[in-house]
Amino acid sequence: MMKKTQQKIITLTTDFGNEDNYVACMKGVILSINPFVRIVDNTHNLDSFDVEKAAFNILNMYRYFPAGTIHVAVVDPGVGSRRRSIIVSADEYYFVGPDNGIFGYIIEKCRNVQIYSATKEDYYLPQPSSTFHGRDIFAPVASHLSLKIPPGTFGNKISNYKKLKFIKPSVKNNEMTGKIIYRDKFGNLVTNISSNHAGKISNIKIDNIVIPRLSNTYSDVKKGEFLALIGSSGYLEISVNRGSAADVVNSNADITCLLK
Repeated sequence: MMKKTQQKIITLTTDFGNEDNYVACMKGVILSINPFVRIVDNTHNLDSFDVEKAAFNILNMYRYFPAGTIHVAVVDPGVGSRRRSIIVSADEYYFVGPDNGIFGYIIEKCRNVQIYSATKEDYYLPQPSSTFHGRDIFAPVASHLSLKIPPGTFGNKISNYKKLKFIKPSVKNNEMTGKIIYRDKFGNLVTNISSNHAGKISNIKIDNIVIPRLSNTYSDVKKGEFLALIGSSGYLEISVNRGSAADVVNSNADITCLLK
């Protein structure tokens, strides 16, 4: 039996939902190749086809796992097209999925990054479907990778990958303008304004709502009131205490803050 310290972890991030058998099929493939691997579900309820939201989710999740963890991500509107399947090795972690920008934030923010095309069909299921690469390509590639097969074995190293550049807030005079990049299950709206600016901003505006200052916790304001705080992701969030900001605020609206 494999020792605990040797057990590999594979995480799964998809937009498949929980109603169908897609996730179970991926897990079955993984366990058929390596029955000793540990599978952890990150989420399967991402907005369908929203690659940017998936990329942000993965960015804020991956580093809380042990080094060597393999993160599989399948939000893949281009499945079956000419887009490539890739393996990303980044700061002691591995990422397996489509070359559609889903690992763009990881590639940009990590320091030691190598990217490989996963083209060797010996590591796929036989006759892979053109509509379910999660089961037929990404799951078996990840499971073989968990058996300590080097990533270069699956295909050539590449440099012309699909990029997804993290858009930084703009600053003009004493005003910073950002945007909403993520909505969580509670209706909190995560912006692209990082905690680096936490001590400098005030008078936060979005739509017709003005929030005079940052809060530390949701309970700093009364139930139903708006607030702004630095969330667990390290970015400014627009929230409602025991309510949903997303139900009230236009998520496409800009966020403006005064800089001290």
